[in-house]
Formats: sequence, structure tokens, C-alpha cells
Amino acid sequence: MTPKNPSRRRELHSTGNTLLAILCSGTDTASSIARSQLTQATWGGYEHDGCDCFLISFTPAANAQGIMHDGGPFSFAEVSSGETTLGLLELWVVDERLHSVNYMPFGDDRIELPSPEDYTITLIENE
Repeated sequence: MTPKNPSRRRELHSTGNTLLAILCSGTDTASSIARSQLTQATWGGYEHDGCDCFLISFTPAANAQGIMHDGGPFSFAEVSSGETTLGLLELWVVDERLHSVNYMPFGDDRIELPSPEDYTITLIENE
């Protein structure tokens, strides 16, 4: 999918960087490769109007390693406030590359893309 404003490439915003750091903080090999890809990632724009979910633009170096994954959600983090779980963050991989961050809120109360300053965001480890 092509970003909405491909000519406006810029660095990932601080909330995006923080969320990606959490989503890539696993201890497995694939998470290590994802962290390596983050060093070359830039802002890819918003995926949909009215949604804070964002795309990750990644131009791999010649020796960049791909994430061995079938595609789709790669990593998940729980978003909570106190004892209440509000939703899940997903880091998607497409064609072995970081692709996007999506937020799926639970219930009818939709909050914008959660900020670690306002909510507890916890990586859900792969088993």
C-alpha cells in the first residue's frame, strides 16, 4: 500500500517511536530483526482518514535481514488504564518488512492512538 503523502517522508513521531520500541521489545530473533529494521524506518503516513493507525516506510539496506513471518500481525501489546484493558496495539509485517501499527479498542469508547504517558502499554510475549 502506498502512503497517502509519499513525498512527505519524515521521521516517526515520538509516540510512534515509543510504541514501536514496545512492540519490538520481545526477546526472540524476529523481534531483534524488527529492532534492526526500525533503525532504517521512517514515517509512512496514515493508513486511513480519521484513524491514528500509521504506516512504516522502510527501505532496506543491501544486507538487511527480513522478518520470517507469514505476514499480518507480528507483535501485540495490551493497552490498559488501571485494571481495565482498553484494547490492543498490533505491529504488522508484510513481505518480511515492518508495515504498520494498528490500534483495536475494545467496547464503544474509542480512544485515539494510545500514548504511553497516558496508558499502560504492555507487550504480549509470543509463546
